[in-house]
Amino acid sequence: MSVQSIYLDTSAIVKRYVIEEESASIDALYEKAHIGKLKIGFSIWNIGEVAVVLDKYERRGIVKDAKAIFMKFIGETRLLVKLNQLKLIPLNIDVLAKAIGYIFKHGIYVADAIQLVSAKEFEAFLTYDRKLAQIAEVEGLKLAT
Repeated sequence: MSVQSIYLDTSAIVKRYVIEEESASIDALYEKAHIGKLKIGFSIWNIGEVAVVLDKYERRGIVKDAKAIFMKFIGETRLLVKLNQLKLIPLNIDVLAKAIGYIFKHGIYVADAIQLVSAKEFEAFLTYDRKLAQIAEVEGLKLAT
Protein backbone atom coordinates (compact mmCIF):
# COMPACT_ATOMS: atom_id res chain seq x y z
CA MET A 1 0.00 0.00 0.00
CA SER A 2 1.34 3.36 -0.98
CA VAL A 3 0.03 6.13 1.26
CA GLN A 4 1.36 9.49 2.30
CA SER A 5 -0.16 9.49 5.79
CA ILE A 6 -0.94 6.72 8.24
CA TYR A 7 -2.44 6.71 11.72
CA LEU A 8 -0.91 4.23 14.17
CA ASP A 9 -2.81 2.95 17.15
CA THR A 10 -1.03 1.87 20.33
CA SER A 11 -0.70 -1.75 19.22
CA ALA A 12 1.26 -0.56 16.19
CA ILE A 13 3.40 2.01 18.03
CA VAL A 14 4.57 -0.48 20.66
CA LYS A 15 5.92 -2.77 17.95
CA ARG A 16 8.47 -0.06 17.11
CA TYR A 17 10.02 -0.35 20.58
CA VAL A 18 9.38 -3.97 21.56
CA ILE A 19 10.39 -6.73 19.16
CA GLU A 20 7.27 -8.51 18.04
CA GLU A 21 6.16 -10.30 14.89
CA GLU A 22 5.21 -7.12 13.01
CA SER A 23 8.08 -4.92 14.26
CA ALA A 24 9.94 -4.94 10.93
CA SER A 25 6.97 -3.48 9.06
CA ILE A 26 6.54 -0.75 11.71
CA ASP A 27 10.27 0.01 11.52
CA ALA A 28 9.89 0.44 7.76
CA LEU A 29 7.08 2.97 8.29
CA TYR A 30 9.19 4.95 10.76
CA GLU A 31 12.14 4.88 8.36
CA LYS A 32 9.92 6.35 5.63
CA ALA A 33 8.81 9.04 8.08
CA HIS A 34 12.41 9.86 9.00
CA ILE A 35 13.32 10.48 5.35
CA GLY A 36 10.20 12.51 4.63
CA LYS A 37 8.28 9.98 2.55
CA LEU A 38 5.46 9.29 5.03
CA LYS A 39 3.64 11.29 7.66
CA ILE A 40 2.58 9.22 10.63
CA GLY A 41 0.17 10.24 13.30
CA PHE A 42 -1.37 9.23 16.55
CA SER A 43 -3.39 10.73 19.35
CA ILE A 44 -1.86 12.39 22.37
CA TRP A 45 -3.86 9.69 24.18
CA ASN A 46 -1.51 7.06 22.74
CA ILE A 47 1.40 8.47 24.73
CA GLY A 48 -0.28 7.40 27.97
CA GLU A 49 -1.33 4.08 26.51
CA VAL A 50 2.20 3.28 25.37
CA ALA A 51 3.38 3.88 28.96
CA VAL A 52 0.70 1.50 30.29
CA VAL A 53 1.61 -1.25 27.80
CA LEU A 54 5.33 -0.94 28.47
CA ASP A 55 4.74 -1.03 32.24
CA LYS A 56 2.66 -4.20 31.83
CA TYR A 57 5.39 -5.73 29.68
CA GLU A 58 8.01 -4.99 32.34
CA ARG A 59 5.83 -6.48 35.09
CA ARG A 60 5.43 -9.63 32.97
CA GLY A 61 9.16 -9.84 32.28
CA ILE A 62 8.82 -9.13 28.55
CA VAL A 63 11.03 -6.00 28.76
CA LYS A 64 13.62 -5.02 31.35
CA ASP A 65 13.33 -1.23 31.57
CA ALA A 66 9.96 0.15 30.53
CA LYS A 67 10.91 3.72 31.45
CA ALA A 68 14.00 3.66 29.23
CA ILE A 69 11.97 2.30 26.32
CA PHE A 70 9.30 4.93 26.94
CA MET A 71 11.90 7.70 26.88
CA LYS A 72 13.18 6.38 23.54
CA PHE A 73 9.60 6.58 22.23
CA ILE A 74 9.23 10.15 23.54
CA GLY A 75 12.55 11.16 21.97
CA GLU A 76 11.61 9.77 18.57
CA THR A 77 8.15 11.32 18.83
CA ARG A 78 9.65 14.75 19.50
CA LEU A 79 12.09 14.36 16.63
CA LEU A 80 9.41 13.39 14.13
CA VAL A 81 7.21 16.29 15.26
CA LYS A 82 10.14 18.68 14.69
CA LEU A 83 10.68 17.14 11.25
CA ASN A 84 6.96 17.68 10.57
CA GLN A 85 6.61 13.96 9.86
CA LEU A 86 4.41 13.14 12.86
CA LYS A 87 1.08 14.71 13.61
CA LEU A 88 -0.12 14.41 17.19
CA ILE A 89 -3.89 14.60 17.36
CA PRO A 90 -5.03 16.48 20.47
CA LEU A 91 -7.60 15.11 22.85
CA ASN A 92 -10.28 17.75 23.15
CA ILE A 93 -14.02 17.97 23.73
CA ASP A 94 -14.81 17.50 20.02
CA VAL A 95 -12.77 14.31 19.79
CA LEU A 96 -14.28 13.01 23.01
CA ALA A 97 -17.84 13.82 21.91
CA LYS A 98 -17.37 11.96 18.62
CA ALA A 99 -15.69 9.07 20.45
CA ILE A 100 -18.67 8.72 22.77
CA GLY A 101 -20.83 8.19 19.70
CA TYR A 102 -18.64 5.23 18.72
CA ILE A 103 -18.79 3.85 22.27
CA PHE A 104 -22.57 3.64 22.14
CA LYS A 105 -22.70 2.52 18.52
CA HIS A 106 -20.10 -0.26 18.74
CA GLY A 107 -19.78 -1.07 22.46
CA ILE A 108 -16.06 -0.31 22.51
CA TYR A 109 -13.69 1.21 25.05
CA VAL A 110 -13.08 4.94 25.02
CA ALA A 111 -9.44 4.36 24.01
CA ASP A 112 -10.49 2.55 20.84
CA ALA A 113 -13.16 5.13 20.08
CA ILE A 114 -10.57 7.92 20.38
CA GLN A 115 -8.38 6.05 17.88
CA LEU A 116 -11.20 5.92 15.34
CA VAL A 117 -11.97 9.62 15.63
CA SER A 118 -8.31 10.61 15.55
CA ALA A 119 -7.56 8.49 12.48
CA LYS A 120 -10.20 10.16 10.28
CA GLU A 121 -7.82 12.70 8.70
CA PHE A 122 -5.23 10.13 7.66
CA GLU A 123 -5.20 8.07 4.46
CA ALA A 124 -4.80 4.79 6.32
CA PHE A 125 -5.28 3.34 9.80
CA LEU A 126 -2.99 0.68 11.24
CA THR A 127 -4.03 -1.49 14.16
CA TYR A 128 -3.27 -5.05 15.14
CA ASP A 129 -6.55 -5.31 17.06
CA ARG A 130 -8.87 -7.37 14.83
CA LYS A 131 -12.10 -6.10 16.39
CA LEU A 132 -11.00 -2.47 16.10
CA ALA A 133 -9.95 -3.06 12.49
CA GLN A 134 -13.41 -4.41 11.65
CA ILE A 135 -15.11 -1.41 13.26
CA ALA A 136 -12.71 0.96 11.50
CA GLU A 137 -13.72 -0.50 8.15
CA VAL A 138 -17.41 -0.13 9.02
CA GLU A 139 -16.69 3.52 9.84
CA GLY A 140 -15.07 4.10 6.45
CA LEU A 141 -11.41 4.06 7.45
CA LYS A 142 -8.94 2.51 5.01
CA LEU A 143 -6.88 -0.14 6.77
CA ALA A 144 -3.15 -0.30 6.23
CA THR A 145 -1.77 -3.71 5.51
